[in-house]
Amino acid sequence: MEEHERKYTLVVQKKRIAVSKEVYMAYFQCRDREKYLNELAETNNISFEACHEKGIQVEYLLVSAQESIEDRIIMKEMIAKMLRGLTLLDENERMLISELFFKGKSERQLSAETGIPQKTINDRKRKALLKLKKIIEK
Repeated sequence: MEEHERKYTLVVQKKRIAVSKEVYMAYFQCRDREKYLNELAETNNISFEACHEKGIQVEYLLVSAQESIEDRIIMKEMIAKMLRGLTLLDENERMLISELFFKGKSERQLSAETGIPQKTINDRKRKALLKLKKIIEK
């Protein structure tokens, strides 16, 4: 018996257009991602109208959303300590922290680029972070 081959189509301007499976899958992946992001935006954002409907005072939201001066000072001090601590790490530890945290690479990506096993990178990262934590806490 001959296996039935599935045909993929998309509706464009009220007409069905035949497309490849890859195009079909990519279209729905993008559409689902857009739906997800829209739902996420709706749950995390509160409009003025929604506040009014729920009886929430907008002034309260604005004041509670603002960062206090104390929080800013503490954050700046923590960042300064971290940057000083990074200078006390050795070159390999600094490179590792830079690649993973500042450049946003994954351990797997770094492993592929350097040829160092991912488990070794994970162990070195953990040790470097512990060393940095001890430096910062001094």
